[in-house]
Amino acid sequence: MKEKWVIAITIAAIMAVAAAYSIGNVSLESKSKKINALLIINFGNETWNFNVTLNNSATVYSLLMKGAEENNFTVSTTYYPQYQSYFINSIAGVKNENGKYWQYWINGEYGEVSANLQKLENGDVVEWKFI
Repeated sequence: MKEKWVIAITIAAIMAVAAAYSIGNVSLESKSKKINALLIINFGNETWNFNVTLNNSATVYSLLMKGAEENNFTVSTTYYPQYQSYFINSIAGVKNENGKYWQYWINGEYGEVSANLQKLENGDVVEWKFI
């Protein structure tokens, strides 16, 4: 009878270790998953295209900021805590003015939430237009 308890406890311990290992691998895998996205900056008279690789928690905002860092252009923003959102004031020195603003489209659809709230998936195309 004692042997059955030892065997049962051993099997339970092995299963617990295997489950913990499996959960750990899934979370490590998802943390290390990369997202490749195309960033397009459309100034109206000129268009820039950048392929950018980000981590799996990427947003339209983080794509723009990483694209700026990697390609040496500036982005000016204002954070509005009451909305938990960033407003894009300028990209590459082109400022919102005269009724024209920076707005984004994701996969051809107009962005309906703040750029920092819009999550990205692998292969997404994000276009910022000055209109």
